[in-house]
Amino acid sequence: MRRLATAILDLVTGDGCAACGMPGPPLCDACTVALPGVGPATCCRCGHPWPVACAACPQCIAGLAWARQATRYEECVPQVVAALKDRGRRSLADPLAVVMVQRLRPPPPGAVLVPVPLAPRRRAERGFNQAALLAQALARHWGVAYAPVLVRDGGGPPQRGAPAAARRIQVHGAFRAVADVPLHCVLVDDVVTTGATLSAAARALRSAGCAGVGAVALARVALGALRTRVG
Repeated sequence: MRRLATAILDLVTGDGCAACGMPGPPLCDACTVALPGVGPATCCRCGHPWPVACAACPQCIAGLAWARQATRYEECVPQVVAALKDRGRRSLADPLAVVMVQRLRPPPPGAVLVPVPLAPRRRAERGFNQAALLAQALARHWGVAYAPVLVRDGGGPPQRGAPAAARRIQVHGAFRAVADVPLHCVLVDDVVTTGATLSAAARALRSAGCAGVGAVALARVALGALRTRVG
């Protein structure tokens, strides 16, 4: 019923599919199927796509036991993510979470989903945290717990487009726990680029007593050798 109501609302408002623009639901069936997969050859630890599968890779994210992503940040994915984040299309959170559920393994038993928080200024500007929307939808579909136990202090420049070194500096010490931290956490974010944000968030969870931290995200930016191969 919820997905039907969302589809009807998008049809009335004229938003349509965020990928192709066709009237109807926020992400049509054809575009959902067409979202690019990460591929069978990935890093077993961090899920980064490579021409050949590997146990670990240069893009592994410090502080995470594992990470997985449902799509590559290519083709129509940037457009869809921008519709969610920059155009405020919150109705995209549930269909994108469904894509993650269909393509990713559920969290280990006892793990709790923790959204990566936004800086207060960014949260106020946007009116919502897209990672929290995804995490809440994932928690419903997977039937697992959701706990927004982290906050992000300060503001700073946007991470989008910043080089890896700048990203690490910007997020160093930016996160802290404001509630009891579960023993096993799975961070949730929308897009993974260098992994600096997830690494900083994982560090904060571990400092607060978390024994193991994994992560799931909608999309992964392909870096290094793969970018050279695929263009």
